[in-house]
Amino acid sequence: MEFKSKLNLISPLFLILILFFAACSGDSNNEETPATPATPPVTTNLKIEPSNTFSALKLSTEEYNYWNSHSINSVEATAKIKTLCKTEIYPALKDEFDFIIVVMNNADLPQGMPYGEFQHVKNDTQGIGLDLFDHSSKFGSSGKLQGIYFLYKNNIDSGPVLHEMFHRWGNWVVPQNFTSHWDKVQGILTSVANNYADIELYLAGAIPASEIKDPESLAIYNDPRFTNKTRIPNSSNSQKSFKSLVVVMSTSNLTDTEITDFKTRIANITRTPSQGTTNSGYQNIYNKSKGLLTLTIGELDKAKK
Repeated sequence: MEFKSKLNLISPLFLILILFFAACSGDSNNEETPATPATPPVTTNLKIEPSNTFSALKLSTEEYNYWNSHSINSVEATAKIKTLCKTEIYPALKDEFDFIIVVMNNADLPQGMPYGEFQHVKNDTQGIGLDLFDHSSKFGSSGKLQGIYFLYKNNIDSGPVLHEMFHRWGNWVVPQNFTSHWDKVQGILTSVANNYADIELYLAGAIPASEIKDPESLAIYNDPRFTNKTRIPNSSNSQKSFKSLVVVMSTSNLTDTEITDFKTRIANITRTPSQGTTNSGYQNIYNKSKGLLTLTIGELDKAKK
């Protein structure tokens, strides 16, 4: 009787142990892999217009007035631009732009402001009068971004868009009465109505020094103050096609008419003969560079993250 009672007590315990180890064994074989955390959604106010040609950034009146009254090369504004790029542009778009063009949606030029301003981000070109530097990471770029410029009036195809772009390369070689421009050379840095002068095409890497022909350009190239004339990379392997992002700043959503207008102006800037007729009625990089330089703006659907 005593043995039987002990056996009755042990049997249930033994059964429980068997079930426990079986359950543990089953858990180890069917253990689920932890789910990968979801990627947080991109938070940015940057809007891509429907045809993916340009982007728009709606600002408060206070923010808009700030950009209409401060030089982008001031210490405070530079810091704001870096923040803008890191929080509004690169969270939404890939790092594939050579230039960012900010257009203030103004019908008239704000009082006291220039038509445009350029800010260097990176220089990896020797022989143009600038030291080598790379501040692109401070703007959220991994090395692609070369410069940012603001246009303070909505005249993207008749104003200083190509003039400001050219400050990427000139004039930093020979001091002039008007800093970074020309005194006599009839080029884009003298007037937005001009084509690129030979010295400008040379500094941009579009032609070799042997093709500098006009006397004013030759005078700059032969000026003894232009000490380092070895351009690296040279014209045979320099970049000649550039991609830009247009960001239109406004205090309200753009109307359909405004969107159409910007698309037309951008087409005027970038058009090559294969894309239709180019003429001298607006700034066109292909025409002004004798077909040596091209600019792409658009296809933002392919640039979205």
